[in-house]
Amino acid sequence: MQDDDYNWISRRAHAIWQSEGCPNGRDRDHWAQAVNDWRDKQHDLASAAPTDHVRRALVVDDEALIRFATVEALEDAGFEVFEAGNADEVLVLQQRHGFDAVFTDVNMPGTTDGLGLTALVRARSPRTRVIVTPGHVRLGAFDLASVVSFIPKPYAYDAIVGMLRGPGR
Repeated sequence: MQDDDYNWISRRAHAIWQSEGCPNGRDRDHWAQAVNDWRDKQHDLASAAPTDHVRRALVVDDEALIRFATVEALEDAGFEVFEAGNADEVLVLQQRHGFDAVFTDVNMPGTTDGLGLTALVRARSPRTRVIVTPGHVRLGAFDLASVVSFIPKPYAYDAIVGMLRGPGR
């Protein structure tokens, strides 16, 4: 087992312990659950790996100027780009169009935020690549689902393009 895997399991066991009220004498149970979660994560990574080739991307941000600039940068890079101002719009667009990738802000108005949107997108379309940018929110180790990428603000458009194209492209 690699150090990164061990560290993930250790952090997960600690999070389980905290979520159960820090009980004494249950370390073995917490570690076993963390190992099972790690195995599930590995299976999810193998079976729901994001698509290798992104052609159609969706940019979700409630700040219009940021959204427009991001859309323009992705179009200039050769992607077919759609846009939405909140998660509610995304759900409508996702039914009409198939997206290879979704780039979303976390803080947005509407019935759900960017993290909730991420979960919905992954549930409906596990192969859709998702990139999250948090803005003013600080994310914890377990706030993002597996195979969801993170890029902090302020970000460079080249970094987003690189994430959408994938390694070596």
